[in-house]
Amino acid sequence: MDIMPWTALVFQSIPEEIILVTLGLALVGEYPRMKGIVVVGIIGAVFSFYFRRLSLDFGVHTLALIIALALAIRLILRLNFFKGLIASSLGILALGIVEGISIPIVSNLTGIGVATALHDPWLRVLFPLPDEIVLGLVAYFCRRRHFSLIFGDGLLLRSHKRKEKEDEK
Repeated sequence: MDIMPWTALVFQSIPEEIILVTLGLALVGEYPRMKGIVVVGIIGAVFSFYFRRLSLDFGVHTLALIIALALAIRLILRLNFFKGLIASSLGILALGIVEGISIPIVSNLTGIGVATALHDPWLRVLFPLPDEIVLGLVAYFCRRRHFSLIFGDGLLLRSHKRKEKEDEK
């Protein structure tokens, strides 16, 4: 059981969820208004806050968060539940990959272990900052360039900007 302090909820979890939702939606080719994404991110962070307080087996809170985000995407943004499920899964998968790379690097550079960072409210906010910066930049790029993973027309990767330019010719 992980007791997340309020400082981590407000300054770390909410921005992280907003970034994950933005990135996940962009990767499935959806670019809703940021206002809706912020609402979904706040809802996701609050659910994460409470899921972490439950004594669930490893990974169960992550699966519950994916479903909660997909439901919030469906209800708030009015997108297909399945697309929301894929978007939330991709966002959390991206976070896992980036954390898996950056946490050992940050830990080695600072000499601060993960356990130490989790027990200090402000270190808990600052420790994942490199992850959030990287994911935020990737989300910004994907949203700005309309870069997505498309499954429907047989293409795996697609930039909508490129297609728009081809259509103009």
